[in-house]
Amino acid sequence: MSELKKGTIVMTAAYLWWGVMPLYWNVLSSASSFEIIAYRISFSFITALIFLAVTKNLKVFNIIKNRKKMMLITGGALLLAINWTLYIYAIGIGDYTQASMGYYINPIVSILLGMIFLKEKLSKWQIIALALVSVGVIYYIISQGSIPIIALILAVTFGLYGLYKKTIGLDSIQSLSMEIAILFPISLIVLFVLGNNDGIILFNSGTLQNIFIILAGIVTVGPLLLFAEGAKRIPLTRVGFLQYIAPSLMLVSGLILGNTFSIHQLICFIFIWMGLAVYTVSNIKKRGAAYARQNNS
Repeated sequence: MSELKKGTIVMTAAYLWWGVMPLYWNVLSSASSFEIIAYRISFSFITALIFLAVTKNLKVFNIIKNRKKMMLITGGALLLAINWTLYIYAIGIGDYTQASMGYYINPIVSILLGMIFLKEKLSKWQIIALALVSVGVIYYIISQGSIPIIALILAVTFGLYGLYKKTIGLDSIQSLSMEIAILFPISLIVLFVLGNNDGIILFNSGTLQNIFIILAGIVTVGPLLLFAEGAKRIPLTRVGFLQYIAPSLMLVSGLILGNTFSIHQLICFIFIWMGLAVYTVSNIKKRGAAYARQNNS
């Protein structure tokens, strides 16, 4: 199996995983956004440590001696923290529209970043696909009558995080472990402050919520590792198109949780999936032509 195909498969798995995550975090809706983020970071750090210990790879923390790498990793950690906090905040207030819109805009950001910084080029059909997607997203933004600040920040922070993962030059578990290690002390401070003021829900709520909190590390680290592995193997432009899987599933998750689906969302959705259909068909034709040339040679 080619690296491109492996990357596409693991990246698709990451976005399928992220797409159903609103259903998971909804179980913890009684907690504040900051408390949930603190749990995600804390248990992700524990999960990463266990993984590194089992694989006898704890020496990854030696990278702390590399100042240049550490500056990049700190920037990646900051992008991740901002993105997580705003996403959980949007889910917590029931604004699935902003959450999903952010990840609808994000692929456009990723594609543009790939073209600008990595000199990736789009084919004629990919340009048409991107144009269709952009029309849908722009229409939806206009239909809302206001600038979707949360959605825009979500899109830009995760787009930059994808670019960082593409260029950092580290194993996925290495970079992720260091990012979480940087955020871990902050998460403990947040939990300590919340515990002293309003109390925290861990071990003070139902069994199901406690289980979901403890599993937050695995649930968080899993798709991030898949994303990092995929980002190393495929062009950022392809990452951009695959990203539409997650927000589409987020909208479905929102419907399951009682959100309404407006005509504006439907129109946006139609344009986006038309673009994805064009992109998919063009890729199939490209692979078919390459296969035919290989057999004729």
